[in-house]
Amino acid sequence: MRHLLKLFLPAALLAVITISTANAQNEFSGVVRFDKTVHDFGDLLISEGEASCTFTFTNISNRPIVVHRVISSCGCTDPSWTKKPVMPGETGQIAVTFKNDQGPYPFDKSITTYISDLDKPVILRIRGVAYEKKKSLAEMFPVKIGSFAMRDAHLNLGQIEQGLSRSETVEVANVSSKAISVEFIQITPGLKLSVSPNPIPPKSKATLSYSLDTKKTQGQLWGKNTFEASVAVDGMSQKGKIVAETLIKENFSGYTAAQKKSGALPQFNTSSQSWGTCKAGAKQTLTFFCKNTGKENLHIYKVDSSEGGCTFEYPEYIAAGEEGKLVVTVDTSGSKGEILHILTLITNAPIRPMVNLFLTGTVE
Repeated sequence: MRHLLKLFLPAALLAVITISTANAQNEFSGVVRFDKTVHDFGDLLISEGEASCTFTFTNISNRPIVVHRVISSCGCTDPSWTKKPVMPGETGQIAVTFKNDQGPYPFDKSITTYISDLDKPVILRIRGVAYEKKKSLAEMFPVKIGSFAMRDAHLNLGQIEQGLSRSETVEVANVSSKAISVEFIQITPGLKLSVSPNPIPPKSKATLSYSLDTKKTQGQLWGKNTFEASVAVDGMSQKGKIVAETLIKENFSGYTAAQKKSGALPQFNTSSQSWGTCKAGAKQTLTFFCKNTGKENLHIYKVDSSEGGCTFEYPEYIAAGEEGKLVVTVDTSGSKGEILHILTLITNAPIRPMVNLFLTGTVE
């Protein structure tokens, strides 16, 4: 079990830290607005060499801002940026060059951008697929919903703060020999999709734009949520669905520094627990104790698990200075070997809006 913790926890914690540092909206704390936070290069041939893109940002505050540093997650990506102060209402740019020299693979690189007056960096991303030799549309877009094809029907919108929206784009294709008209039907409220061009010419790529507006969902949602849409091609409903996933957390953009400091603050007695070894089908119950060390009531909106089989009991509110407990029951039916559950609590704590806890065990 110690081996499991050593193997998985660092990677899990890195993922949590990476996610939690990125604000999912194009507008950040009333300071800066980006034209996009993700650039999809689509399909690249290695023989084509370097590929470049530009992220444009606007100073939406009332004072000059400066981009202090821009750091790439990989040596295969070179960023450059506007060095002079950007005045209110003016724009600056961050140019990114992907070297495209490391072999055929799908890539998704992050560019961490530190800007004055922002407490946290802005995370930009570039992504795409590099190929050694040219492939057919059917090979590049293996998921078929009729003649409408995608690389993957599962879309990830990352994190979205309550009351805001997020949009992204991906490449799609028409793999048939005639033009097709695409319509999206039976859409979960809050999700919006469109294709351009539409109709999509035969044997051609197109751009799928998708967005989620948290103000248009059915009720206020928290934590992990899934949104779906069916596809109609030339007026005929097709088998298969597009699934968009996101994580919705509290929005503290209107808080002052003093309000953030005086808010609720959860403090758990431990961040990880193990149930040891059990037989498949056994139910394991573990308890985490949480003290609210902040100055306001702690509101736990939701608890999610990275894996199925978990049920939770917890107080919705914990008063300032008081302690509550989170009781987790894990049903190990259908599990085998070393197991890791990552629990995510969505809270109203400005400093710790998301708390991650870890459960491990071995199922024989």
